[in-house]
Amino acid sequence: MSTAAVIPMLKGDALVAHQNEYMPLVIRGEKTRTDMIKDAGYVYDNGKAMYTQYYTELLNAKGIRPATNNDVADAEYDALDSDKRELYDAIDAKLGSKWTHEEIIEFIDELDDIGITDAMAFEDTFEWEHDSYSSYAEKEFAEYFVIEVMNAQIPDIALYAVDWQHVWDHDLRYDYNTIETANGTYFFRNN
Repeated sequence: MSTAAVIPMLKGDALVAHQNEYMPLVIRGEKTRTDMIKDAGYVYDNGKAMYTQYYTELLNAKGIRPATNNDVADAEYDALDSDKRELYDAIDAKLGSKWTHEEIIEFIDELDDIGITDAMAFEDTFEWEHDSYSSYAEKEFAEYFVIEVMNAQIPDIALYAVDWQHVWDHDLRYDYNTIETANGTYFFRNN
C-alpha cells in the first residue's frame, strides 16, 4: 500500500514566491494553474485543486483585501453629507427590514426629486406605505385617508360603492407624491 506524500500548504511569502516562480511556466504552457495550485499543497482529499482557498491565501499573503459589498456600502454611506446620512438612517429605521443599501440610495434620489432632502422632511411628510404598485395602492390609500385620517363615517351599505380610485384621482393626488419601488408604493404629503 503506497501513500502519496502530503505537501504542506504554502503560506505567506513562500506562497508568493511559489506563484512568482510558477507563472512563467504557466504562461509558456509548460504547466497549468491547477498544477501550480496542487504543487503549493492546495489539494482536496479527492485530488482536486483548492482554487478558492489558494487564491484567497495568495491575496492575504500579498496584503490585498478584496472589497466586499459591505465595504462599498460603508464607503457610499460615509460619502453622504450629514443631512443625507440622517435621511438614510431615518429610511433604514422606518423601512429598513425590507430594503438593501442600494434601494435606500435610490430612494434618497427619488425623495430628492420631490423635494425631500433631509430626515425631518421625510418624517414630516411620510404618510403611508403599501406593498403593491400604484393603481391598487392609490385606491387603498384613498380609502385609508377618508376613513382613518378624516374619520369619515360611511355606512357599510355605501362603503363598497365608493370609487376609491376616483377619490384619489380627483381629490388626493394633488396633495400627495408617490414613489414606487420594488418594495411597494410610498405616499408623502406635499409641502
